[in-house]
Amino acid sequence: MIYYFSGTGNSRFAAEKLAEYTKDTALFIPDVMERMQSDITVQENETAGVVFPVYAWAPPAVVMDFLSHVHADKKAFTFAVCTCGDEAGKAMDDLHRVFAFKSAYSLAMPNNYIPLFDVDEPELEREKINVASQRLPKIASEISARREQMNVHEGPEAAFKTVVLNPLFSMFGMRTSKFSADAACNGCGLCVTNCPFHVIVLENGKPVWKEEKCAQCMSCIMRCPKRAIQYGIGTKNRGRYVFPSGGKNGGKVIRPGEDAADQQDAGSRDTVCLRVRDSQPFPGLTVRYFSDPGNREGERAYLTELHIAPGASLPSGAHEARAQILYGVKGSAKLTRGGAADVTVSEGSAVRLAGGTAYALVNTGTDEFVAVCSAYGSGA
Repeated sequence: MIYYFSGTGNSRFAAEKLAEYTKDTALFIPDVMERMQSDITVQENETAGVVFPVYAWAPPAVVMDFLSHVHADKKAFTFAVCTCGDEAGKAMDDLHRVFAFKSAYSLAMPNNYIPLFDVDEPELEREKINVASQRLPKIASEISARREQMNVHEGPEAAFKTVVLNPLFSMFGMRTSKFSADAACNGCGLCVTNCPFHVIVLENGKPVWKEEKCAQCMSCIMRCPKRAIQYGIGTKNRGRYVFPSGGKNGGKVIRPGEDAADQQDAGSRDTVCLRVRDSQPFPGLTVRYFSDPGNREGERAYLTELHIAPGASLPSGAHEARAQILYGVKGSAKLTRGGAADVTVSEGSAVRLAGGTAYALVNTGTDEFVAVCSAYGSGA
């Protein structure tokens, strides 16, 4: 299993690529922690890894907290991969205190901590992603072979940066009070949806940041379609960066003076890179949301992918104000709608659902049920 934490997509990209190459599964740490009822044990014949971004030359607190609940057998193969703008400091030494990995790697990825630095220039951003993309297959092959390797670029004065500067950053540089939304905010709520720790709430149509659990992952500020979120006074004229899911030619970089909602490939409105987010609201149910980061009034686009394990279900509820089409991709499930006969949705079949329809899906088979659902027409 590969566990990862990511705010703007660099570590998610690395984790999912490693999972693809090693035929493993990548799981988002905040989602795992929400569902976790007991500590995780890694058996001697198993492999477990963690992929995380370096925050001020140290691992994020959420990663350290999670790994304190992961216990690996001494014969299990464990590894760690960190993504960093340039150097990792002694982040791996910190990590080793709670997770006794046998292999460790660092990957230079585009800078994204704009409270202190601007984003990388496009050429450097592309170069970093290209180099990382070329390294990942080799790292994966060494993991598959259970080969013990240490390939981490710590940089100069690594101990000083991790031991001295990181605690100062944690003390003075992680204040949610510095977050704000300027007049460009349209109250779309994407910052609330994107926050992995539910730190943000909307009050009077504007985001408000609570103190507890903020990891400074920068997801809110980077993914705001209007560039309306700021951290202090330094971010107004700095760029924004998000590694798009499935992107092959580098991350999506928004430069000062540009609107994130206007950033499309080749300038076309038809090639908006949809935001992707996985959620596991109930046991055995995974929902993958593909949504338009612009969330334009009257043009809201989204696609939902449902994964329902055998015996699990999507509980009944009014799932969308607009009409929907539900298309079966794999397996089969029973569709229940109030006042209508039950139907079976199976691979290759489709069902139209009127706007506001309350329905439930139950997987009564022995294989996973997978379906995609899209909304069309007008609606909230």
